[in-house]
Amino acid sequence: MVAPIVLDLPPPLSVNKTRRYDWSSHKRAQAWTRAADALVLVAKCRVENPFRPLLIKRFQLKVTLSEAHTKIDLDNSIKLVCDYLRRIDVIEDDSWKHMRRLVVEWGDAPEGCRVEVQPL
Repeated sequence: MVAPIVLDLPPPLSVNKTRRYDWSSHKRAQAWTRAADALVLVAKCRVENPFRPLLIKRFQLKVTLSEAHTKIDLDNSIKLVCDYLRRIDVIEDDSWKHMRRLVVEWGDAPEGCRVEVQPL
């Protein structure tokens, strides 16, 4: 079994904010993406975390949110995270053919959101 890719990301914005035609939310989503890019770049530089874009075809996803960083509904956190993983070429797609399992929970996430992508 291949080890999961673990990324610490900022707490995601609620899909209720990012899917509106509201330019202030668009700017917040862009700011979130820049912060996530910075955290991923730091992770790529660590020897103990040899993350590299893999374009994983089939996977299961575990998203852990920190209650200390965000109070959004768990189900509203997923879309921005999945879209981001596609953007940085970790996953090929988040459709039913590719994402085979999804777990979203509250727990330990030092930056606000911890994502584990387990290739299948």
